[in-house]
Amino acid sequence: STTCQILHTTMVPYERLISLLLLLLRASTTHAINITGTGASFMDCGSAPLCGVMVLETGYGPSAYHHDVPCVHGIWPETGSYGSSQCIAPSDTSDPTSMASCYDDLGFMTHEWEKHGTCAGVKDSDDFFSQVCSLSAQPLSVMQPLRAQSQSLADMASALKNGGYPVYYVDDVDSQIYISVCASNDGQWKIADVSQFSTKC
Repeated sequence: STTCQILHTTMVPYERLISLLLLLLRASTTHAINITGTGASFMDCGSAPLCGVMVLETGYGPSAYHHDVPCVHGIWPETGSYGSSQCIAPSDTSDPTSMASCYDDLGFMTHEWEKHGTCAGVKDSDDFFSQVCSLSAQPLSVMQPLRAQSQSLADMASALKNGGYPVYYVDDVDSQIYISVCASNDGQWKIADVSQFSTKC
């Protein structure tokens, strides 16, 4: 079966910006995308030094986002205009040299590391991707049987929310689900609702 990471090599550098612009355009025409009602324009970390989203792909999206099984896209610290997360550099900024268990495209891993991982407060790329794979395993196990049954993006988001996962945003352009995450200065990321950032991280 086709996995998402192989197809990610077709991404253009500004895919996230374009996706967010499309989301803002659709939101401005009263198209409700966010099922939590918190709004995804700016994430407030509270007193947590690091916060962001773990992005999960359903496989229903277009082109690079279309594949047979749900998979993790990555963890994105919400820095700058995305949120109040600090950008904490790793001890070792070297690009990944081996494949993590939940990826199968080293080029895509390098893209995720350089764009997001280098602000995640982790030790190095191995630490970052180990956490990405570990944190995403359980929510993906909720999504996978639903994808096999051709259940919708909304069904998967609802199942995650009902399972206790803090669904922060539902991207119906690329068919992705954003789960809120945070980390303390130790760089250990945790799944947490935005309202819990200050206590959990």
